[in-house]
Amino acid sequence: MKQSPVLLACAVLGLSAGPAFAFKNIAGCDLVAFAAADSPIAIGAERWQSYRDQAAAILAAAPGVDASLAAWRTLANELIAAQNSVLAPERGSDAYRDYLASDRCLALTKLNPGAVDGLLDAVAQTAPAPIAAALQRVTQAARMQIDAIERSARFRSGRDKTAMAAQYYCFVAGAIMGLLPPGREQAVTLESFGTTTLCRDIGRTG
Repeated sequence: MKQSPVLLACAVLGLSAGPAFAFKNIAGCDLVAFAAADSPIAIGAERWQSYRDQAAAILAAAPGVDASLAAWRTLANELIAAQNSVLAPERGSDAYRDYLASDRCLALTKLNPGAVDGLLDAVAQTAPAPIAAALQRVTQAARMQIDAIERSARFRSGRDKTAMAAQYYCFVAGAIMGLLPPGREQAVTLESFGTTTLCRDIGRTG
């Protein structure tokens, strides 16, 4: 199968070699859940727009494909910080604890490649081309990294393996959600990205 330019660019960066990128944030799935119209915890329009602005600014400053791993790691960490920042007011609240223990708290256990590509295409319809390209590169890098880990790492149990993968997949979902066309996020669920499981089934408590 012919590799896409993004895959080739990631390969040049050496993303599949060693413990390169973190690119994992389980709370990225909360962003998707809280954007829904019937969310148990609502993220206000102003706070959501703030996240969109932060994510766009971070991606607009993305390094070139020949940049160092450290430069891309910095960008990934900045996106994770932006994701956590928008959720910070909810952390520690009774509503958040109730959410974590409920059937509403889900985590991604597998991505549907076609669905993810479709959501990235939706971003490209409204986002400036450099930002859309950087988002595609970052999300593809995360997907390649967990694929490499699953092929080479040993896990104590299938649950541990699923929990590790969920952190990468949730990062991808949270990153894409921040750049979807305004209003589109309310119609997108975690199932729009792939297969899910209950947070408690992978031992998530925070």
